[in-house]
Amino acid sequence: YWKLVGEIKRAKNRKLVFLAVDKPVMPSELVIKIFGKSSNTHFNIVSRALSELVKYNLVRIKNPKERTGRLYELTQKGKKVKEKIFSLSE
Repeated sequence: YWKLVGEIKRAKNRKLVFLAVDKPVMPSELVIKIFGKSSNTHFNIVSRALSELVKYNLVRIKNPKERTGRLYELTQKGKKVKEKIFSLSE
């Protein structure tokens, strides 16, 4: 898991998005949660980070057949990586 912890910590936006996923959430909700307002730039940042997190198997799409309103949640691996990141900050 330590390699994945490094992947998360080295990219600011990826880390922001990863740490903001605490329940099934849509990208638009993450944009507001992280940036406080919505814009295409912010949405692109969140979407790119989510794609990377899915690739690392840290986040999964709960409703992959949907084109809009997709819900993202942490995988078991994602939960363990998040625990390790929080343990480093204590």
